[in-house]
Amino acid sequence: MAVAAPALAYEKSYLDGGLIEWLTTTDHKKIAVLYGLTGLVFLFIGGMEALVMRLQLVHANNNLISAEWYNQLFTMHGTTMIFLVVMPLGINFFTIFVVPLQIGARDVAFPRINAFTYWLFLMGGILLNSSFAIAAAPDVGWFGYANLTERAFSPGVNVDFWAVALLILGISTLVNAINMFVTVVNMRAPGMMFMRLPLFTWSILVALVLILVAFPPLTVGLVFLLLDRWIGTHFYQAVAGASPLLWQHLFWLFGHPEVYIMALPAFGIISEVIPVFSHKPLFGYPVMVYSTILIGFLSYGVWAHHMFAVGMGPVADTAFMTTSMLIAVPTGIKIFSWIATSWGGRLRFNTAFILAMAFLIQFTMGGLSGVMHATTPIDLQQTDTYFVVAHLHYVLLGGSFFALLSGLYYWWPKLTGRMLSEGMGKISALLTIVGFNVTFFPMHILGAEGMPRRIYTYAPGMGWDRLNLVATIGAFILASGLTLTLFNIVRSLLRGEAAESDPWDGRTLEWTIPSPPSEINFTQVPVVRARDPFWVFKYGVGAEPRPVLPEPGGRRVRADAGGPALTYLPPDQYEAPPPSAYPILLAFSILLFAVGLMVWLRLVFFSLALIVATLIGMGFEHEAYGEPARNQPGLMPGRVDNRQLGMWTFVGSESIFFACLIATYIIYKGRSAGGASAGEMIDLWHTGAATFVLLGSSVTMALSTVAHRQERTRRSQFWLAVTILCGVAFLGNEVYEFTDAAQRGLNIWTNLFGTTYYTLVGFHGLHVTVGVLWLSVLLAASLAKGLPPSRPIALECGAVYWHFVDLVWVVIFVVVYIFKGVAPG
Repeated sequence: MAVAAPALAYEKSYLDGGLIEWLTTTDHKKIAVLYGLTGLVFLFIGGMEALVMRLQLVHANNNLISAEWYNQLFTMHGTTMIFLVVMPLGINFFTIFVVPLQIGARDVAFPRINAFTYWLFLMGGILLNSSFAIAAAPDVGWFGYANLTERAFSPGVNVDFWAVALLILGISTLVNAINMFVTVVNMRAPGMMFMRLPLFTWSILVALVLILVAFPPLTVGLVFLLLDRWIGTHFYQAVAGASPLLWQHLFWLFGHPEVYIMALPAFGIISEVIPVFSHKPLFGYPVMVYSTILIGFLSYGVWAHHMFAVGMGPVADTAFMTTSMLIAVPTGIKIFSWIATSWGGRLRFNTAFILAMAFLIQFTMGGLSGVMHATTPIDLQQTDTYFVVAHLHYVLLGGSFFALLSGLYYWWPKLTGRMLSEGMGKISALLTIVGFNVTFFPMHILGAEGMPRRIYTYAPGMGWDRLNLVATIGAFILASGLTLTLFNIVRSLLRGEAAESDPWDGRTLEWTIPSPPSEINFTQVPVVRARDPFWVFKYGVGAEPRPVLPEPGGRRVRADAGGPALTYLPPDQYEAPPPSAYPILLAFSILLFAVGLMVWLRLVFFSLALIVATLIGMGFEHEAYGEPARNQPGLMPGRVDNRQLGMWTFVGSESIFFACLIATYIIYKGRSAGGASAGEMIDLWHTGAATFVLLGSSVTMALSTVAHRQERTRRSQFWLAVTILCGVAFLGNEVYEFTDAAQRGLNIWTNLFGTTYYTLVGFHGLHVTVGVLWLSVLLAASLAKGLPPSRPIALECGAVYWHFVDLVWVVIFVVVYIFKGVAPG
């Protein structure tokens, strides 16, 4: 039964703790801080790269740096700012810190996995930037177009560093997306229905779904690239019958949703800041929610507008031009909603609000130039000119990054318990806004005058000197504004004014707890009965703001605080998740594996053993923590276990991965320039028998799960062992099939059929191998009485994975073996 809101007990701040505690923490707030600090370091690195490039272009025929170094700098600048700054700050820093507080959760769904994603992100960033130490930084652009990335054209390790680091960063982002998706769906406080979610949480939820569907194509593209470079496959080699455009399709299937993965957190931040500093509810909340979902849906259907110049044909160009224009509609709805929210409001021009207004203007400008790019004839004129550079920065820097700065000023009091200087903040905001426009607005004119992007120098007499000088001056003004923001941060940490729990008169649940929060977010679980629950609690539904009374500790409530919008469940026993060393050890093991792939194969086997051992240890550590979500106090009934939902989410994302592999096989299998074909090499009946064995293992896996639930342990163990043996038999057949094909002259490098066949079937075999190892560990745990029937979730998650692997093989078997002689089109 719900009770009245409790008086806040100021416990130990989450910021307390020594070095070891921070290295092993599983507290989502500490992990968010680590993401933020790391993002600031990479922001400094990426900013210095940009300043050196601007100095190189300050006048014609400059020789400050060589063309080789310039290529490395612009590649690293783009990669750093996108993968190590804007996306981590939006999707990781703000999301991990704010979302659990906004939805009334005491933690994220998987605390140790949350820590692992940070350490893996750090390892990927270190690996990427360590390429500078051997003068072999990536030099092919952040988009890495084929076939310039092939070994013949990029013989060094530059591209290897880039591709391997992006794979590591992609795994970190994807795992974090699964964790936060489960958190939002499963960990909401009682009464926090989807149409009561704050707009920031809604924006993050859509961005997380985009990550789940957008990162698998990038992963497939990078795997293809490394296979081409390391073992001689032909995914992007035109001489073998392949098309370098395959890379562009896979990359932009990721790349354009990625734009909205970075923009949606910014939209969410602005949707929180503008209502608070306008002292009004957000205008058109339902429409804002639907427009956010529509943006996510449409963003996956516009990727090829980056490819208008490659000759796709008028039908494809028209289709993608239409969808690219259509996506401007829900974005325009948001802009009008933000304007309507601030219109007639009691505006407070704090730094956060000023930066939000700057975002609104700059992003609108970038969006208008984006609509221009959506028109094919105009795009053909502007492609590969500085006009595109201007558009990109108005959307991502003037748009997303300005919003991140606004969010930093807005949530900084909650993050640290201290206020940033408003005077210094307004000066830094002014410098940042002026410097940004002085830097990038002239690039529109430079692009219209024909200055190509990605050139390291230019001849005199082109008429570009003056505008490049202006842009370089603007870059240093922009840098001075960001430096002043950094100084403001340091000053605040050293001697900033103490912050109240609700310094801005906020609307959402994070402003109901102390600043900074304690180790446990909510000592009692909140019960939500309204949208903007804290606002309604303070002022009532539809009421004008009324005076508020301070309480000890700085908390402010309505004078007649008895509103039903926000109450709390009775106290319960809840312990914060304990620290763990496994996340950092697992991330380091993956870094060793990546380094081994590039320089020393023996390290690969050592690191693989370390990864398996760490995963097993992590799986059985703190076994009592992570009870099924339906049994956790304070959560609404009917929700599935966090681990089950996480596994289903992972399986959904992996389905996209296999869809890309299968589509590539279908397109390529009949385009080989020579060598054996599918009809000559594939043995349908032999593999059909192995398929029957694998599908039978799904039945035995289901029998094992049922027996485990019925507490028939021996029977469960028997059927689990049979499932493992079936998997081993299937893998044995796959080894035989590959060996036989090799003996008959078909290898992975023979032709396009061999390349796609070995890759598709081999990756499925890798998934089967992972499943066999997983089930073997579960069988060993069951034999050691470490898998009691009272906790069937571990076995059920393994069963979901195994059934998924079997279902994928059904599709592969039909495409590869049954239709072996059918060529596309």
